[in-house]
This record gives sequence, structure tokens and C-alpha cells, in this order.
Amino acid sequence: MPDCDPIGRVRTPFADTDDAPRQGLHEDADGEILLDDGYEPGLTGFEPGDDVLVVWFADQADRSVIRVRDGERGVFTTRSPERPNPICLTVCEITAVEDGRLSVRGVDMVDGSPVLDLKVPIEGRN
Repeated sequence: MPDCDPIGRVRTPFADTDDAPRQGLHEDADGEILLDDGYEPGLTGFEPGDDVLVVWFADQADRSVIRVRDGERGVFTTRSPERPNPICLTVCEITAVEDGRLSVRGVDMVDGSPVLDLKVPIEGRN
């Protein structure tokens, strides 16, 4: 089993999975990524206006889901966070960088979701 500890948490306006948008339909939703102590130097080079690929864990997701849409599709053919290993990806726009915190636009995560990693997206591939 991989050893994977969160690097921080996300703050969003979405209290639970029912509030969170599906498929990034609220691209204007603002939030913050708060890094744990020691990870702040990893933000060096990010600037407002940059995109960031947020790798996060949907800890409130139903992990028993294998088929979706009334059984029409297998979960692995969708982007649903309801899945056996709810590791999710969201591309956000950085609006500010300060003190171990990224202010971002385009969040679709539940407030408090663990952030596993941050990456620079590859244009046209995400």
C-alpha cells in the first residue's frame, strides 16, 4: 500500500458532497489551499494567474460505488469522486500566493478535504 500523507487542506464554501459542484461547473468558486508546516518552500515559483493541478482526497466520498448512472457506466469511466480510491484532480487558477497559502479560483472540493499534492498542469493534457 502506498504511503501518502496530506500536505495540507483546502478551504472552500462547500460544506458537504451535496454542496460541491460536479464536473467543475462552478469555475468561479474561490477557496484556499493551506499547506502544513514545512511545505511552504514548495510553492516557490507559483504566481497569481498560474494554473495549478490540485491532487486531493475526497474523504467524504462513498467508496463502495462501482457502477454509476443507474448502473449504466462503470465508475472508472467517469470523473465521479464516489469511487473505491477517491483521489481527485482539480485545475484551479491561482489568485494569490502568501505564507504557505494559495488562494485559488475553480474549487470543487468539500471544505477541509486533504490535499495530497500540487502540480503544474500540462496545457491541453488535463
